[in-house]
Amino acid sequence: MLLLEFFPGERNERFFKKYDEGRAYHDLIITIIAVTAKILGPISWWSSEDVDTCLSSLLTATAYDNDAFNPDISLDQFRQECLLAYYHFHQFPGAPAWMRISRLTRKAYAMDLNQIEDPDLCSIYETPVTDNDIEDWRYVWWFVYSLDSYSNMSLGTPFVVDMESINTALVRRSLTDEEVPNSPKLFLPEDLGRLWKTAQDILSSASVRGGSQFSLFIITTTILRQAGNALRLRITKKQVHSKMETLKGHLASLRLALPQNFLNPARNVLTIESGLDQHARLTSILHLHMARSIISLPQNFEGSPSAWLDDWQKNLETCQDIASVAAEWNSQFSSCVDPACCVIAFVALRVINLHRRCITDTDSALLERLTQDENILSLFLEQFASIWGLPRILLQLYRNSLTDDKLTFTEVDQAMNRIKTPLHLKILQRAYPVNFSTAVPDGQLDSSTDLSNMWSLDTQFLNF
Repeated sequence: MLLLEFFPGERNERFFKKYDEGRAYHDLIITIIAVTAKILGPISWWSSEDVDTCLSSLLTATAYDNDAFNPDISLDQFRQECLLAYYHFHQFPGAPAWMRISRLTRKAYAMDLNQIEDPDLCSIYETPVTDNDIEDWRYVWWFVYSLDSYSNMSLGTPFVVDMESINTALVRRSLTDEEVPNSPKLFLPEDLGRLWKTAQDILSSASVRGGSQFSLFIITTTILRQAGNALRLRITKKQVHSKMETLKGHLASLRLALPQNFLNPARNVLTIESGLDQHARLTSILHLHMARSIISLPQNFEGSPSAWLDDWQKNLETCQDIASVAAEWNSQFSSCVDPACCVIAFVALRVINLHRRCITDTDSALLERLTQDENILSLFLEQFASIWGLPRILLQLYRNSLTDDKLTFTEVDQAMNRIKTPLHLKILQRAYPVNFSTAVPDGQLDSSTDLSNMWSLDTQFLNF
């Protein structure tokens, strides 16, 4: 997901008009500036220490705001809560960040943002709203949906969002559109076997030409979400074979429904694909590869060694595909791409390491290739680790467990049977202490700190 897709910035004239007229929510502006300064690096008029203090104060002051439901919450207030939840999870992953997202998701449900197409249910219609306002709220809902999806997948916990409860259309307006296109709405299908058809509708409909990358992101998030749910059930010793087989068919249909060369990670210069669009596409590709990797995780070596080895080989293929995506990454776009993709890179890195340790022939060409893939994925995480705490923790986990000890397939199978999700709270405990450049929030600072005089606001600093 591109952060640009959700938060107002230099391409949104409506937001700047509201800012110029003094109608923009002050705390949202502060949050945008602080997160932007943190992501892009120090700026001359605001020291990094003050940026950290500001963000920690914002997190502390809003830690339990979601517990008190306010039906009159404005769009910009909800946007601020979304941005802080996004920042909290990626900078300080753990139980408090996960709980913040959970509370935010339940607040979205309390407002019936999952029912935006039903004015009789959804709270946003209690005051006059324009088509653009409604589309902004759709962006909010799908942002919350994404947060709920990857936070719970990473921790191995059930999702809060119920797919069957959603009656909110996918977005149609792009970053460059000033008005919502007058065209048919598209929805996530109730039957996930029809995701492929929705993807085709997104790509063929002029109504979502500008917003197609974000809508495709939601589609690929949904298929990965289903794979993550099956993995969670497998970890808890449930029988998931039939679920995996069904999911395999859904994923195959979706992949085949995508345009030619969509899965090619290289930038399509012949169609004048921008670097930003390429990296939005790369994120969706990572989702598809990760879903395929989960489906092909081998199980029960002793019961069927040949079937186990077939899955093991398929799993290696998808992990190498993930490394191929990482090899095409341009670090200049890392600041505006969702760092949750680092979880996918981390999983591929760990599994490739297991594959490499199964090779006994030191002259094997595959051994050299896997060593290179490990290096690429590790460097990919390091790029994001220069900005975010999440990849720093993942790198710490990887380095703590790094060894060249050889493994048998039986030992790999035993490791697979003990598998946990990357951010499972017991796993996170093993990653600490990690030396963050900022203090971890959650009550460490005085929430009454006056932030209003820590900077002078200027629209040039609102640009992502």
